[in-house]
Amino acid sequence: MSDELTRMSLLWETIQKEEEYPIFRLTYLSKPTKPFTDEDFDDIESKSVEANNARDVTGLLVVNEDRILQILEGREDSVRELYEKIERDSRHTVIKLVCAVEDEVRLLLTWNMVVRGLNGTPPDLLKQFSQVYDELLHADGETEISIDQVELFKELALFGGLPKTI
Repeated sequence: MSDELTRMSLLWETIQKEEEYPIFRLTYLSKPTKPFTDEDFDDIESKSVEANNARDVTGLLVVNEDRILQILEGREDSVRELYEKIERDSRHTVIKLVCAVEDEVRLLLTWNMVVRGLNGTPPDLLKQFSQVYDELLHADGETEISIDQVELFKELALFGGLPKTI
Protein backbone atom coordinates (compact mmCIF):
# COMPACT_ATOMS: atom_id res chain seq x y z
CA MET A 1 0.00 0.00 0.00
CA SER A 2 1.44 3.41 -0.90
CA ASP A 3 2.11 6.02 1.77
CA GLU A 4 -0.71 8.17 0.41
CA LEU A 5 -3.22 5.31 0.48
CA THR A 6 -2.06 4.40 3.99
CA ARG A 7 -2.61 7.96 5.18
CA MET A 8 -6.02 8.12 3.49
CA SER A 9 -7.05 4.81 5.09
CA LEU A 10 -5.94 6.01 8.51
CA LEU A 11 -7.67 9.36 8.03
CA TRP A 12 -10.92 7.63 7.04
CA GLU A 13 -10.82 5.40 10.13
CA THR A 14 -10.09 8.46 12.29
CA ILE A 15 -13.00 10.42 10.81
CA GLN A 16 -15.35 7.54 11.56
CA LYS A 17 -14.87 7.82 15.31
CA GLU A 18 -13.31 10.49 17.46
CA GLU A 19 -12.03 9.12 20.75
CA GLU A 20 -13.06 10.67 24.06
CA TYR A 21 -9.64 10.02 25.60
CA PRO A 22 -6.00 9.69 24.52
CA ILE A 23 -5.20 6.34 22.92
CA PHE A 24 -2.55 4.23 24.58
CA ARG A 25 -0.74 1.79 22.27
CA LEU A 26 1.33 -1.08 23.61
CA THR A 27 3.33 -3.44 21.42
CA TYR A 28 5.26 -6.48 22.58
CA LEU A 29 7.13 -9.46 21.17
CA SER A 30 7.00 -12.94 22.61
CA LYS A 31 7.63 -16.57 21.77
CA PRO A 32 5.31 -19.53 22.27
CA THR A 33 6.17 -22.08 24.95
CA LYS A 34 4.89 -24.74 22.52
CA PRO A 35 3.58 -24.49 18.94
CA PHE A 36 0.18 -22.80 18.69
CA THR A 37 -2.65 -24.93 17.33
CA ASP A 38 -5.76 -23.82 15.46
CA GLU A 39 -7.63 -24.43 18.73
CA ASP A 40 -5.26 -22.01 20.53
CA PHE A 41 -5.94 -19.33 17.91
CA ASP A 42 -9.70 -19.88 18.13
CA ASP A 43 -9.62 -19.80 21.94
CA ILE A 44 -7.59 -16.58 22.10
CA GLU A 45 -9.68 -14.82 19.48
CA SER A 46 -13.10 -15.88 20.77
CA LYS A 47 -12.31 -14.85 24.35
CA SER A 48 -10.48 -11.67 23.34
CA VAL A 49 -13.09 -10.23 20.98
CA GLU A 50 -15.84 -10.09 23.59
CA ALA A 51 -13.58 -9.07 26.50
CA ASN A 52 -11.79 -6.39 24.49
CA ASN A 53 -15.07 -5.01 23.22
CA ALA A 54 -16.18 -4.55 26.85
CA ARG A 55 -12.82 -2.90 27.70
CA ASP A 56 -12.82 -0.72 24.55
CA VAL A 57 -9.47 -2.27 23.61
CA THR A 58 -8.56 -3.04 20.03
CA GLY A 59 -5.61 -4.96 18.71
CA LEU A 60 -4.08 -7.71 16.69
CA LEU A 61 -1.94 -10.73 17.41
CA VAL A 62 0.28 -12.20 14.70
CA VAL A 63 2.03 -15.55 15.19
CA ASN A 64 4.67 -16.97 12.88
CA GLU A 65 6.11 -20.19 14.33
CA ASP A 66 8.32 -18.93 17.19
CA ARG A 67 7.54 -15.22 16.73
CA ILE A 68 4.57 -13.46 18.26
CA LEU A 69 3.79 -9.77 17.88
CA GLN A 70 0.82 -8.09 19.52
CA ILE A 71 -0.45 -4.51 19.42
CA LEU A 72 -3.10 -3.34 21.91
CA GLU A 73 -4.85 0.05 21.92
CA GLY A 74 -7.32 1.73 24.24
CA ARG A 75 -7.43 3.51 27.59
CA GLU A 76 -4.06 3.26 29.29
CA ASP A 77 -5.38 1.57 32.43
CA SER A 78 -7.32 -1.02 30.38
CA VAL A 79 -4.37 -1.80 28.13
CA ARG A 80 -1.87 -2.07 31.01
CA GLU A 81 -4.25 -4.30 32.98
CA LEU A 82 -4.70 -6.57 29.94
CA TYR A 83 -0.94 -6.66 29.32
CA GLU A 84 -0.34 -7.80 32.92
CA LYS A 85 -2.79 -10.65 32.31
CA ILE A 86 -1.11 -11.51 29.00
CA GLU A 87 2.31 -11.64 30.70
CA ARG A 88 0.98 -14.39 32.98
CA ASP A 89 -0.36 -16.50 30.09
CA SER A 90 1.63 -19.76 30.07
CA ARG A 91 1.23 -20.26 26.31
CA HIS A 92 4.03 -17.77 25.63
CA THR A 93 6.93 -15.83 27.12
CA VAL A 94 7.17 -12.07 26.59
CA ILE A 95 10.67 -11.28 25.39
CA LYS A 96 10.41 -7.53 24.73
CA LEU A 97 8.06 -4.65 25.38
CA VAL A 98 8.60 -2.75 22.13
CA CYS A 99 6.70 0.40 23.02
CA ALA A 100 4.00 1.83 25.23
CA VAL A 101 2.97 5.25 23.92
CA GLU A 102 0.08 7.69 23.97
CA ASP A 103 -1.33 8.80 20.62
CA GLU A 104 -4.22 10.87 19.32
CA VAL A 105 -5.19 8.23 16.76
CA ARG A 106 -6.26 4.62 17.16
CA LEU A 107 -4.55 2.69 14.35
CA LEU A 108 -6.69 -0.43 14.88
CA LEU A 109 -10.04 1.31 15.24
CA THR A 110 -12.30 -1.49 14.04
CA TRP A 111 -10.21 -4.43 15.28
CA ASN A 112 -11.63 -5.79 18.58
CA MET A 113 -8.97 -8.49 18.30
CA VAL A 114 -7.68 -10.30 15.28
CA VAL A 115 -5.54 -13.38 15.88
CA ARG A 116 -3.65 -14.86 12.96
CA GLY A 117 -1.17 -17.64 12.44
CA LEU A 118 0.79 -17.13 9.26
CA ASN A 119 0.67 -20.63 7.75
CA GLY A 120 -0.10 -20.28 4.06
CA THR A 121 0.90 -16.61 3.93
CA PRO A 122 2.85 -15.58 0.80
CA PRO A 123 6.63 -15.81 1.31
CA ASP A 124 7.20 -12.10 0.58
CA LEU A 125 4.86 -11.10 3.44
CA LEU A 126 6.49 -13.62 5.79
CA LYS A 127 9.90 -12.18 4.92
CA GLN A 128 8.68 -8.63 5.62
CA PHE A 129 7.21 -9.74 8.96
CA SER A 130 10.46 -11.48 9.95
CA GLN A 131 12.52 -8.41 9.02
CA VAL A 132 10.32 -6.03 11.02
CA TYR A 133 10.17 -8.44 13.97
CA ASP A 134 13.97 -8.74 14.02
CA GLU A 135 14.40 -4.94 13.75
CA LEU A 136 12.04 -4.42 16.69
CA LEU A 137 13.64 -7.19 18.71
CA HIS A 138 17.17 -5.85 18.29
CA ALA A 139 16.39 -2.13 18.58
CA ASP A 140 17.83 -0.37 21.59
CA GLY A 141 15.18 0.73 24.09
CA GLU A 142 11.60 1.41 23.10
CA THR A 143 10.84 1.74 19.40
CA GLU A 144 7.61 3.31 18.23
CA ILE A 145 5.68 1.28 15.67
CA SER A 146 5.29 3.11 12.34
CA ILE A 147 2.07 3.40 10.37
CA ASP A 148 3.69 1.36 7.57
CA GLN A 149 4.51 -1.43 10.04
CA VAL A 150 0.93 -1.46 11.35
CA GLU A 151 -0.33 -1.63 7.77
CA LEU A 152 1.93 -4.65 7.16
CA PHE A 153 0.53 -6.36 10.28
CA LYS A 154 -3.01 -5.58 9.13
CA GLU A 155 -2.26 -7.02 5.69
CA LEU A 156 -0.91 -10.19 7.31
CA ALA A 157 -3.97 -10.46 9.55
CA LEU A 158 -6.38 -9.86 6.68
CA PHE A 159 -4.72 -12.50 4.54
CA GLY A 160 -6.59 -15.09 6.58
CA GLY A 161 -9.95 -13.32 6.28
CA LEU A 162 -11.76 -10.28 7.57
CA PRO A 163 -11.70 -9.48 11.29
CA LYS A 164 -14.72 -10.42 13.39
CA THR A 165 -16.73 -7.65 15.02
CA ILE A 166 -19.20 -7.78 17.86
